[in-house]
Amino acid sequence: MPSWWPIEDTDVRFGHRAVRLRARAIGNVLIALRVAFATARELRKADVRALLVVYPKQHFLLAACLASLMSRKPLLVYFMDVYVEGLEGGRRIARMIERIVASRAVVVFAMSGPHREHLERTLTRRGRTPVVIELPHPYEDEDIGAEGTSIAPDARPAVVFTGAIYDAQAEAIRRLTAALVAPELAHVHLHLITQTSLSDLAKHGIEPSERVHIATATRAAARSAQRAADVLFLPIAFDAKKHVRRTASPSKTPEYLAAGRPILVHAPPDSYLARYASQFGFAEVVDRPSERELAAAARRLLDDPERRGQLAARAERALERHRAAPVAAALAAGVARAVGSRPAAHGRPQSADISSAKETSRDQHADGIGNAHQRELDVS
Repeated sequence: MPSWWPIEDTDVRFGHRAVRLRARAIGNVLIALRVAFATARELRKADVRALLVVYPKQHFLLAACLASLMSRKPLLVYFMDVYVEGLEGGRRIARMIERIVASRAVVVFAMSGPHREHLERTLTRRGRTPVVIELPHPYEDEDIGAEGTSIAPDARPAVVFTGAIYDAQAEAIRRLTAALVAPELAHVHLHLITQTSLSDLAKHGIEPSERVHIATATRAAARSAQRAADVLFLPIAFDAKKHVRRTASPSKTPEYLAAGRPILVHAPPDSYLARYASQFGFAEVVDRPSERELAAAARRLLDDPERRGQLAARAERALERHRAAPVAAALAAGVARAVGSRPAAHGRPQSADISSAKETSRDQHADGIGNAHQRELDVS
């Protein structure tokens, strides 16, 4: 969209009458149409056999559905979050997109077991069930460069969180900041390494202080901070929406597992994260909204080297299901099913050229929309 296009809804006046102009929704639909036509052109090429789209970008999801309808090529969808249930508003267009996904998608990828079950129920209710495959967030020991950590020697012991901060984490992070006044955490520092702006954090009641440090970092620097942490904090908000809470698998989880540092999970007992951590035993889990229990758990991890060693060993075992090879094999199996071929050696589908709506549109518009939970244009 052109830079002058408004990203917020506005009122247009006709005399004494004001009409709400849903500029964000209109902008998202226009982006989707532009991307859809570009993608459909790619899909009509003989060597392109299917289309894979990744949500949470609604404009790409809508574009992929339209492009699949125009080209009649198989559609694969990877939902990295809950869709309709995670949106605000009336959700009319979102439900329409969901119905198209139900009718067009051959294979759908989910981020967790409960998410897979949720998608099977949701899409089946629309009269058709695509194949739904759990695809754990992948981890690869890639060389992303070495950078020093932003954690100063006088800002320890260090509890570290890395990643975006929005509704799905904010309430739990606020509880940890409040727990810093407990005697057990009298000298502990909390480090939030995030791209979320200070103004957005302030809206969630999260602000820097003498022992709460907020910084941005490159991917390499964030990895360094993870490995330098005394404790890694992995939360899901207790006030998160039910479907988010029960299905969400934080994408930073495999990075935390690989860091070799003790992990503190703070999430509701019915959350996927709390149950996953308890199943594999890779973290200290606090599943009640208690500052006292949170402070005591953090202190245990700081004081007990034997416990830290046990958690690190279990984290290494849990990391195996997130390694690139098994995740790629699951992805390849889904792609092969969609295009009607069999996986070849090393888990790669035979001669399957998969087009991506995002890749097709990369050079055609500047995506300044940001995280789906923060600034995505809403077509719901």
